[in-house]
Amino acid sequence: MVTNPMINQLKLPADYFPRVYIVDDDEAVRSSIIELIGSMGFQAIGFASAEDFISKTDNQICGCVLSDLRMLGCNGIELLKLMKSKGYEIPFIILSAYVDVTNTVAAMSEGALTVLEKPYPEQELWDCIITAILLNSEQRQGRSWLWEFQKKEKRLTQAESEVLKLLLKGCSNKSISHLLELSQRTIVMRRKSILQKFEVENLIDLTKLITKAQIIQKQLPPWSSMVDTDSFQQDS
Repeated sequence: MVTNPMINQLKLPADYFPRVYIVDDDEAVRSSIIELIGSMGFQAIGFASAEDFISKTDNQICGCVLSDLRMLGCNGIELLKLMKSKGYEIPFIILSAYVDVTNTVAAMSEGALTVLEKPYPEQELWDCIITAILLNSEQRQGRSWLWEFQKKEKRLTQAESEVLKLLLKGCSNKSISHLLELSQRTIVMRRKSILQKFEVENLIDLTKLITKAQIIQKQLPPWSSMVDTDSFQQDS
């Protein structure tokens, strides 16, 4: 439960209850981070290993993960890879006393939000956690909106999808009827059906929806199940 007045100022959604998950095989370090996070107002949960974390959580958790880099068994970067393969979509921060260019590049390439070198200023850790949680909250809201959009998109027939792609390219009803060798009346009817299924009044509003969906997809992790590479693309 978030109780810190400073955190309440973040105006997180009422149904969003983030936690900070700490993965570190050093009990003393783990306990100190948990205490620090708790003093910030967030609930923190500690895990002694990457394997322990994976076995006790699922890909629906929200908030952020703080992981040590060097651990017995699975290390921090390997944990991040494993989480991606299991569908986790939560910001991942690496904490390590062994930060170098190679490790940093490897971590960031796998999708880590950032890499903090131990010892780190408390304010720097605080800023990273706030950034991660705000990002996670925004992405969760985006996924929820995108899910509803994609449900509407899936209601289109193949014939309607063909018409929509041509409409988004700027083709008129007349030119579409020639391209598809159909009557203009048929094109008009399919266009009307498309707008009804997306619950919009006109093509401009539909274009705005599709643009919003594409922007949200770009903001999600590349491995997100919500990223649809076959979604409608507009000509630039």
